[in-house]
Amino acid sequence: MQNIYIVKIESKYFKRIVSYHIYINKIKKQDNYYLLYLDYDNYIKLDKFKKIYNIEFIGYKGLIKYKELLKKHYLFFIMVILGLSLIIFLSNIIFKIDIKTDDKEIEELVRRELESKGLSLYKFVRSYSDKEKIKKDILDNNKDRLEWLEITRVGASYIVEVEKRIINQSDTDMTPRNVVAAKNAIILSIEATKGSIVKKLNDYVKKGESVVSGEIVHKEEVVDRVRADATIYGETWYNVHVSYPIAYSKKSLTGKTKKRLSLTVFNKKYNLFDKTKFQDEEIEETKIFAHKFLPFKFSYEKVEEVIDEDNVYTVDEAYEEALKVARSKILAKLPKDSKILSQKKLKIIVNNSTIDVDIFFKVYENITAYSEIKEDIKEKEE
Repeated sequence: MQNIYIVKIESKYFKRIVSYHIYINKIKKQDNYYLLYLDYDNYIKLDKFKKIYNIEFIGYKGLIKYKELLKKHYLFFIMVILGLSLIIFLSNIIFKIDIKTDDKEIEELVRRELESKGLSLYKFVRSYSDKEKIKKDILDNNKDRLEWLEITRVGASYIVEVEKRIINQSDTDMTPRNVVAAKNAIILSIEATKGSIVKKLNDYVKKGESVVSGEIVHKEEVVDRVRADATIYGETWYNVHVSYPIAYSKKSLTGKTKKRLSLTVFNKKYNLFDKTKFQDEEIEETKIFAHKFLPFKFSYEKVEEVIDEDNVYTVDEAYEEALKVARSKILAKLPKDSKILSQKKLKIIVNNSTIDVDIFFKVYENITAYSEIKEDIKEKEE
């Protein structure tokens, strides 16, 4: 690619320049001046007359354009190359290994196995084939303890999902037992697969009372004892106390908006070209440049002004908010298949800044529990 120099000369001087036998590759007429495109040798010839004819250099075309750009901004390009090199290097280092299991022994076992095979913190990430071989080796070495293992790379992290092998002993454990109520309740559902049902739907049962018996009775005599199995659901009861504030603060948009650029360095943000400030604001951020291994980011932000408005609940509104809190408290401590059947307001006390509420809940929940059947001593002696 030929290097071309572009110069600007007034129209009245153009004929004189041509008379000097300067070769011009290309000419562009612009109002009262010309743009001349010349190679290096002819540009040098023309350069001698630049003060006489007010000749202005405009720019380059060809490789020289990029050479001059590189020469002018070489420090910037060096920093970009070094930055990209650092990013590539750091993105191939392991900075986190997250083993997904609640069993501490299994977590330690898997971590030791990974480290023994070179997959540990601050080492280079492994290829896909290496990772698959490590996974197979760990499973082969721990067949009696691990059921399943998966290693997934996410950026500079590895997520290790693991399942402990559970040896099911339920088939071999034949200890007789009853299915009993885990708490005081009214029975709403009985699903029995083994044993004798001794309670009916809508019966009231106390904690520990048998619902499905493991004793098989014939003609008022116990002829066999089995391991009873059933799932029992019942209606249970809870009283919940909640103290809730009557006054509250609410954020509202004023309608004032603006747009700005921001630079964040080590978690400290600088707003660029933004002289006005909102006292409080909501920000919708769009990242222009960011990387998890670099300590800075550029962002484009849409900003909306907000103001805090102080409000006071009515008694009914405060009760509804307190009821939401009470329901959340109940559901948080119950099994997932539970549900609230009904609630009743027991007591409300309105204070200067709070409302105190006592609420009674009826709940549908699993009340299944088990109790082993102990053999009668006299019967054992016989």
